Amino acid sequence: MGNRIMTRLDRYLLRETLPVFAFGLALYVGLGLLSNVLARSAYVGQMPLGGMLAWLGLQVPAILSQTLPVAVLFAVLLGYGRLARENELLVMQAGGISPRRTARWLLVGGVLLAALSFCLNEWVIPWSTKQTVLTWWRSFDGNGGVFRLVGQDLPVGKLRLFFGGYDAAKNELTRVRVQQWEDRRLTVYFAERGRLEGTALRLQGVKGFMLDMDRLPPPEFTDLEQVEAFFQDYVRAQNLAQSLTIRLSLSQDDLVSRFSNYSSTALDSSQPPSHWWRQARDPAATVKEKVEARANLHAALAQAFAPLVLLWLALPVAVKRASSPGVALGLALALTVAYYVLFGLGGVLAQTSVWAPEIAMWGANVLAVAGGWALGRGVYR
Repeated sequence: MGNRIMTRLDRYLLRETLPVFAFGLALYVGLGLLSNVLARSAYVGQMPLGGMLAWLGLQVPAILSQTLPVAVLFAVLLGYGRLARENELLVMQAGGISPRRTARWLLVGGVLLAALSFCLNEWVIPWSTKQTVLTWWRSFDGNGGVFRLVGQDLPVGKLRLFFGGYDAAKNELTRVRVQQWEDRRLTVYFAERGRLEGTALRLQGVKGFMLDMDRLPPPEFTDLEQVEAFFQDYVRAQNLAQSLTIRLSLSQDDLVSRFSNYSSTALDSSQPPSHWWRQARDPAATVKEKVEARANLHAALAQAFAPLVLLWLALPVAVKRASSPGVALGLALALTVAYYVLFGLGGVLAQTSVWAPEIAMWGANVLAVAGGWALGRGVYR
């Protein structure tokens, strides 16, 4: 009989919080989409309806991951806070049911939401982020926004790619330069035209040059003829065939999604946590690349745990501080702003190497857990 009563109690508690959670999640996702529309309002009106709907839909996974913690705060402070205000939790305690027991399924839900957030970051958000950028540019340019890359020096694996112009009618790059360092040797290719086909860069009208730095430093020169003779000796020009194909590590879509300046943030959500894990342990990566990888890895992990962490903080706040619906809403807003300000500050500090990325990115979560524990007398202990 006792188990049956407890099951009914669990269902009752979930009925109090789940509808509020669903409403809060829909509200915050809608606000996130609206803010993105307003930020690009001058261009959204020029998009075809189908393209605009696809663009909005592709943003939902990333916004969902960011709003799950806020919806948890909203649900707990309003739903669970109402039980505390109307002394229902007190009645349960009088019946021998502790607040920690009543929050059991909420904490289980927090663990599930943390797992969902991690799965979104690993398998869904990198793809949806890339498709969001491509859908946006394809709404204005049938070739997918390659024109946005003109004039940029693009790092593509060990290569650097530059093109000074773009022929949209032919989907061709013009005035192309590709360069690569191998130890102390620099190889540069200049081409009149180029075309990106998957990960293949097909160049036309190519000339190649190789600069061997082991021949430096140059000797002392007394006239210009000596300079010309010396440099002709160690700079070798190769007049290649009319065409050359170079295999890149990124496709055209990858280049557009990564370098088109669609948005600028301190942290990169276009790659899954597993990518940053591998890069942080890559012996060939530079110190800067490893710091960036650690910052992005721990940002993804900390964000995944945010629903559980803020649930942990919200439960004692709801029991002890949410004296009215208005106060509960105010607390939800204040805690949300405080958490994301600290999280954003951590992202900036992680990239500048002022603090270790692990400390910077987990700081907001650690403070939230500590705050929940400090306020949790009578709830957790």
